[in-house]
Amino acid sequence: MDFQKFFLQKFFSIKGKRDFFSFNSIISVIGIAVGVIALTVSLALFSGYQDVMKEVILGVNSHIYILKFSAETLSEDDYLHISRELDSLQSVQAYAPFLYTEGMALNKKRIAGVIIRGIDYEREIHTTEMQRFITKGEFLPHTRSTVIGEKIAERLHISIGDTIKLITPMNADVTLAGMIPSSVKVQVTGIFSSGMFEFDNTLVFLPIGIAQDFLSMKEQYSGISIRLKNEYIDRASEIDAEIQSDLSYPYNVSNWKDLNRNLFGLLELEKWVIFIIIALIVLVAGFGLTSVLTMHIFDKQKEIGILKALGATEKILKKIFFARNMIIGFTGILLGLFIGQIISLILTHTDIITIESDVYLIDHLVVVNEPIDYLFIILVAGIIISLSSYLPVRKISQLDAVNIIRVSKK
Repeated sequence: MDFQKFFLQKFFSIKGKRDFFSFNSIISVIGIAVGVIALTVSLALFSGYQDVMKEVILGVNSHIYILKFSAETLSEDDYLHISRELDSLQSVQAYAPFLYTEGMALNKKRIAGVIIRGIDYEREIHTTEMQRFITKGEFLPHTRSTVIGEKIAERLHISIGDTIKLITPMNADVTLAGMIPSSVKVQVTGIFSSGMFEFDNTLVFLPIGIAQDFLSMKEQYSGISIRLKNEYIDRASEIDAEIQSDLSYPYNVSNWKDLNRNLFGLLELEKWVIFIIIALIVLVAGFGLTSVLTMHIFDKQKEIGILKALGATEKILKKIFFARNMIIGFTGILLGLFIGQIISLILTHTDIITIESDVYLIDHLVVVNEPIDYLFIILVAGIIISLSSYLPVRKISQLDAVNIIRVSKK
């Protein structure tokens, strides 16, 4: 007789429903499901946060930057030399020169610290996704105009058509009265919103010609931004090293991974720290499953004694109770994954939870369910449940069939 198959069928039969749907079994399923739900949603939140941060950073910025050491500027000859090198690389999709400096933006009595970026718009739209982020107005490359972040517009109470004054101490004129910083008046023709507070609160874009006049840097650039083809984006470090080797000193090449290493490293660390902490919920549920199985074994001592007397081996009996617990455990896992997926979909398509962009850098919640996360959750929860099921079944070896039957007769 196949005892294992017989008892598992009984476990799911109508007569055995009191066993599978007992209070202890249901509580065990719920405990495991709650832990798995927490794991599913937390990992989905962190994965989504990482994805949206990467999307925004690579939308506003390029994949690779070429500068000069000691903050020196690139001349037109430097630009042509670097262009020839970049044109020979299969991995490069587009590149563009840019100017970059810190300064202040003024509107009447209001003032805000900003980062001023001069761009060659026709080239820039091929190296970043800046055009996608412009929510109001447009960038007019051949006029004395600017596109600013929406948070700057809010701070300075600016709308499309207003004029602001940009000031920077770079290349300031020295007179008997002291230093007179460079300044320029520009009209706001566009406002952009990337969804990332740091960018929306600081960036101001100027046509590169206006920026060169403003900074007294005629035919000079701060650097060159490079966009890689999609299949090479994650290999930015390798391409970076290749370009650095070709150009050598005095050029300094950096990539988006190095520039944001601390941010993404911290996010990855936080993700797995949270995973370990929340996995303790599943571990606690596993202890509950252990106690439930232990009680069930002692409750079935009479049946175990009879089965041993009929010739059932301890190995078969252990398999029966182990399989029973695994069924309860994996029911909880599957239920948790299902509910976790539903919660993730709700968070993705609704604004139930709002976040502060000045604290969390982005202004919206994004949830992404990665298949690898599901596999990892099933693996960890499965190991906990397996251990929780294995430990109690060892008690079966300590049960003596003769004594059990003798005591049950009394």
